[in-house]
Amino acid sequence: MDTRGSPGVLVVDDEAALRSLLRRMLESEGFEPVCANDGEEAIRLFRDRSPLVVVSDIRMPRMDGLALLTEIRKIDREAAVILMTGQGNEDVLLRALRGGATNFFKKPFNSRELLDEIRRIVSFRQEAAGSARISPYLIEETMSFVLPVGAPGHGAVVNRIMQQLPNILPAEETLNLRIGIEEMITNAVEHGNLGISFEEKSSAIREGRLAELIAERTGEGRRAGRKVFITSRLAPDLFEVTIRDEGQGFDWRALPVVSPENLLAFNGRGIFLTKIYFDEVEYNEPGNQVTLRRRPRKPQN
Repeated sequence: MDTRGSPGVLVVDDEAALRSLLRRMLESEGFEPVCANDGEEAIRLFRDRSPLVVVSDIRMPRMDGLALLTEIRKIDREAAVILMTGQGNEDVLLRALRGGATNFFKKPFNSRELLDEIRRIVSFRQEAAGSARISPYLIEETMSFVLPVGAPGHGAVVNRIMQQLPNILPAEETLNLRIGIEEMITNAVEHGNLGISFEEKSSAIREGRLAELIAERTGEGRRAGRKVFITSRLAPDLFEVTIRDEGQGFDWRALPVVSPENLLAFNGRGIFLTKIYFDEVEYNEPGNQVTLRRRPRKPQN
């Protein structure tokens, strides 16, 4: 993985107009994009450029997004692949997510939201490359954190939670698990403590005013004192994270099951992705606390 200079991003899509749009957007934000119009060309470019992130369409000539993901992960088990999809590709997309794809965006998507996700993944991968503070002598670790409303990001908390994870899980799983934890903490802050609905957040993202909306809600007196409580446990047979907010909760029983026909029905991707990345996603009765569990896989005989 090359972390020198501007971060590289590989864009794969058979639509020239979309490739051009994403190239200009990425260049304007300081990335070094390279584009391919199909999967076979993308594999050649991936070998040559070693980009930090791949953004690929699902349906393409000669090789679809699932086949591309499989080939890329043969080259780099820790590769970060974001998939773009429209209606009709749900079955392939679900198999790709279960096969290690990092995230997905429904077409048409908000380019600013995609750019934010690329930035987040680049940051994760660069931090992982620069920190190898893993103790082979660690047996068990339990930590607790409290995040007040308005705290400047929660990346440092997630960094600390993930630090010793390679003791029990393969490195290629770390990025996806981290994204799942980040998504659920974000849900606890925005939807739980700040009461921002999915519709309000989607509208704010389209208008480029999500940060303003969060600041407005953070300043409201009845929400200003709320906190997010995070507890993590790492043991030889279990990785567990519990996240609790002080909001009203939600009806988690109404969530769709993870299946191709429900893939694009989820409001937002966070809960859906977490259900794929973790073995168990368990809510308390009111729905303002979630526990995520992931166990090491037993070796295949």
